[in-house]
Amino acid sequence: MLLSTAVFAAFATLTSALPTSLKARAGGPAIKPIPASCTVADPFAQTTSAPSNFLPAPSAKSVELYAAYYPSFTTNTTKMAEQCLQQCYSYGNSTECKGAFWAENVAVPKGYYGSPGGQLETACVMYTRPLTEADFEAAPKGQGTSATARNIAC
Repeated sequence: MLLSTAVFAAFATLTSALPTSLKARAGGPAIKPIPASCTVADPFAQTTSAPSNFLPAPSAKSVELYAAYYPSFTTNTTKMAEQCLQQCYSYGNSTECKGAFWAENVAVPKGYYGSPGGQLETACVMYTRPLTEADFEAAPKGQGTSATARNIAC
């Protein structure tokens, strides 16, 4: 009886210690309210030339801090864009992320979590410096919808 108990205990321990496959999931920065002492600014605020649908230009890739692509979880695009900005604020020690871009229908980059890329998803992209108009370009038809970009200074 003692031997069977020991064998059972060893088997149970071994089984629980075996690796399991993990489902891909969100693991980005937490959603943290931006304090009133911080300034949130639109990089297009000084002009009326902002396209209605836009995407980050390739030149902005060098200052990209974090990017997440996911299916839209609500029809409230204002809420999703706000949460992206709040995640930017909470990145690291709340001073590392200086700007964020959010839009629907953004092409996922090749290799993102092993994907072939190209599929259109909602995007939240964060940057190490404040964004300017020069960091963006007009999006192809049907892409970069409901786009918004904001800078945070605290």
